[in-house]
Amino acid sequence: MWLKIEPKEPLLLGEVRADSQFLVGQTYIPGRVLRGAWAEWLARKGIDDVQILNTVGRVRIGNFFPAAEWRHLRYALPLPMSALSCKRRGGFAREPHPERRGHGVVDTLLPHLVYYLLKEQGARFPVPFSLLCQQCGDRMETFSGFYAVYQDGTDHFVHFRPRFHGQTKVALSRYRRASAEGMLYTASALSPRVSAPDRSDGDTALVFIGRVLPPVDDGALSSFKEALAKVALGALHTRGYGRVEVRDADVDLPPLRQRFEAFNQTLRALWQDIRRLAANAQGLPLEPQGLYFSVDLLASGVFQEQGIPTLVPTLPIGGHVLKPLFWMTRPDMASGWSTAWGLPKPTNLAARMRSAYVYRWDGSQEDLIPALQALEEQGIGQRRDEGFGECLICHPFHQEVEEK
Repeated sequence: MWLKIEPKEPLLLGEVRADSQFLVGQTYIPGRVLRGAWAEWLARKGIDDVQILNTVGRVRIGNFFPAAEWRHLRYALPLPMSALSCKRRGGFAREPHPERRGHGVVDTLLPHLVYYLLKEQGARFPVPFSLLCQQCGDRMETFSGFYAVYQDGTDHFVHFRPRFHGQTKVALSRYRRASAEGMLYTASALSPRVSAPDRSDGDTALVFIGRVLPPVDDGALSSFKEALAKVALGALHTRGYGRVEVRDADVDLPPLRQRFEAFNQTLRALWQDIRRLAANAQGLPLEPQGLYFSVDLLASGVFQEQGIPTLVPTLPIGGHVLKPLFWMTRPDMASGWSTAWGLPKPTNLAARMRSAYVYRWDGSQEDLIPALQALEEQGIGQRRDEGFGECLICHPFHQEVEEK
């Protein structure tokens, strides 16, 4: 089930840094923060710890991603690590407002994958794999953050631009419970208002789109919504921060089967194009063997291989253990603080959100689709009950192999 969270006050979600006088908020709402708010509300109602764990453990709360409330919002997602844009003028070419348009954003996962697979088949290319901007010829660089797709006669790709609400405050002494001399800090929180994508309507509301998995019963969902209506999110609760509203969302994300088939169709088309560039094209296979799918992390993933932390997960599917044959990832740390219990959470090495892994399947598509559906609902890796390991199969942006 997809939900939409709309902040009514500035939202400060982040970690306190001991060596800094700035509290910088995250630009998305982690699912574990929402889970903690739910547990805190249940604890306030006098429910015992065991029952709280049983209640919040029945569902998985995913990360919620930001977007401006404008026109028909189809979906909002993080850009995968394989997304690139022009170094000189980065940004989507389909932005509604002309001043915000760049030279386009392109995804490179499938081109990189095809180049890698053809090299394994013995392909000899005259030049190494490289991409340049089609408009200016400059080099491409990583393009990160969050994007939303709006339907307004045509699809508009809009890069999320946060607006921050800053306040300088006086630090309090833990011993005297009064202001500490010479101790100031600045809280930089997300503003509940952002500029409209086309700038014609002035400011508009900031919303966050995310999932609650698997489908929950009305009782659990009502309890979760009640918690978000009563408990403020993030820091500075008593100073006018963190109040939100939650409601159901009408999300038009393509279904898994459609994404999977489009992923493989684009792969085969790129195979034909890149194969022709090889010096020994006549000796190469006409199309790739097997079926391919990507697992894209929508939250940091905690993985282990024989008890050893790793950034590369294996997947048990249909009695087989699939290892990724191509991936793009970076390290991260999985940690946090439990507000409900007043204790720190364990710290683990993790793969960063936006990581992408590609797997090959040699069986039938009908045997694979149910297993992939289960992966999306359950997540991958460890600490999934805390929101880690949330994933999306065949991220729709992987099909954008031309600048958008």
